[in-house]
Amino acid sequence: MATRANIGTAATRTLQGIHLLADLDGLHVGDRLPSERELAARLQVSRSSVRNALAIMRERGEIVTKPGRSGTVIATDIAHQTMSSRIDVNAKSARIFNRSTASTSGLPHMLASQGIDCTTTVISARIQQCSDQICQLFRVPTSQPLIRVERVRMVSNQPFSYEQTYLHPHDYPDFLDHDMTQSIYQTLQFEYGTTIRSVDETIEVMPGFGNAVKYLHIPTGTPLLCAFSRAKDALGHTVIVSIDTYVATQVRLTTSHTLPE
Repeated sequence: MATRANIGTAATRTLQGIHLLADLDGLHVGDRLPSERELAARLQVSRSSVRNALAIMRERGEIVTKPGRSGTVIATDIAHQTMSSRIDVNAKSARIFNRSTASTSGLPHMLASQGIDCTTTVISARIQQCSDQICQLFRVPTSQPLIRVERVRMVSNQPFSYEQTYLHPHDYPDFLDHDMTQSIYQTLQFEYGTTIRSVDETIEVMPGFGNAVKYLHIPTGTPLLCAFSRAKDALGHTVIVSIDTYVATQVRLTTSHTLPE
């Protein structure tokens, strides 16, 4: 049973996440907040945590919920409370991992090539409704459930990366029966004969919130390196969407490009 302290901690973390989302989305006084479902999906928290956070925000006068289609409207400048624009990334790192961009090599393989061992903990692996952004990439309606695998990679018993991976359940029946600690790319290749032809990846530094800070054991607002990738097959269909998150000071990105002759 959840304790009052746990509820308070979850609500506070979620509240901070909502503030950060408002800043990242450029929301101002008078703008509508996303729905509870969308907030829960983007922050990767439960709907109850979102409701508790919104209740606190209403008590503080930060938001106002209006009847009808107006929804929940921002009443004070919650975005600027985060000061996310003042992120300070300390370049001194006890360990720097070189990560190749737009690669289908699994993280354990990349770490092993640098003499680093890691272990994988699967937080959840199930079919569920996902955020609008993820559904759009698979070209399915927001009501269409997708496979979502949530994992944490550990190095020397310390959380190193937080990963979210999405697939379409229609394309990969019985996928969840496989070992989710292994490379998903290799599972698709060897078990389903899937060949990845291209990977598009967007890298950005952003303040941490939601489950990322929870499972990486860091404070809300800590600078994170977020790698958002989309893998496609030969026909251009989306096969995998993944969001890999690292503490920004622990990773150095490397990229390579072959120039035409």
